[in-house]
Amino acid sequence: MKRLIKRALAVVLSVLVLSSAGVAMVSAQESDVEFSNGDLDVEIDEQELESSNGDFEFEDDESDLDFESSDDASNVDVESGTVEIEQRDGDVEVEDDDTDLDFETSGDGDEVDVEFGDLEIEQRNGDVEVEDDDIDFESNGDGTFDFESRSGPVDVEVDGSGNVEIEHDGGKIEVDGDSLEVERDGLDFENDGDGNVEFETADHDIEQDGRGLDVETDDLEFENDGDGDVEFEDDDTDVELDGENVDVEGRDGFDVETDGDEVEVKHD
Repeated sequence: MKRLIKRALAVVLSVLVLSSAGVAMVSAQESDVEFSNGDLDVEIDEQELESSNGDFEFEDDESDLDFESSDDASNVDVESGTVEIEQRDGDVEVEDDDTDLDFETSGDGDEVDVEFGDLEIEQRNGDVEVEDDDIDFESNGDGTFDFESRSGPVDVEVDGSGNVEIEHDGGKIEVDGDSLEVERDGLDFENDGDGNVEFETADHDIEQDGRGLDVETDDLEFENDGDGDVEFEDDDTDVELDGENVDVEGRDGFDVETDGDEVEVKHD
């Protein structure tokens, strides 16, 4: 039977290794580390990491980061500066206060609500609404629609299946069954109707594929493959999660790796 190890350290830290074989340590920075039966808690220089039974949290007060993930990564909540990324059993929300973005989708893509500046895109069970300061488009998905534009020219095409394509002065709207595409200057939105949603602007690139999610902004990159692997990177922090395997690099040489059986902690 593996020997249970529990150590609470308030020491000057450079390299610390904890495992069932023992403890090795060289002092260089004030720290607090606890490792017990696979549960890990590390606090160094306003950076705190907790890992327990696959659940994970990392906080850095100085860089304004709070990252939480469940054991299977189906529930993730990341707050980094003005950006928040949240996943709950496939549902997604991405908010960016700096650029006035609020992006929400269900896991199957049936329900979408995107607000970006003056633009709102909404889908609910086949119904569609696209609205900004210049246009207002509503459709129930069977070819019946209402479109208003405050400027021209406008080109409207409707086929026998109820698919609608509208080109207007500010861009394009296309409804084809359950799929929706919206284009305007500096923005491209596409929902293929099968759970794949893409949203791109000069400041954001969001791709949702079922439970998988990729988010890129000017300040961060986030990827959840939907099978328990999560990667996150911003200017100060790099997080990689794969089940009980955790690898976090933070400020000032903060580096923690653990597989649940052994942990290595480094700091400048």
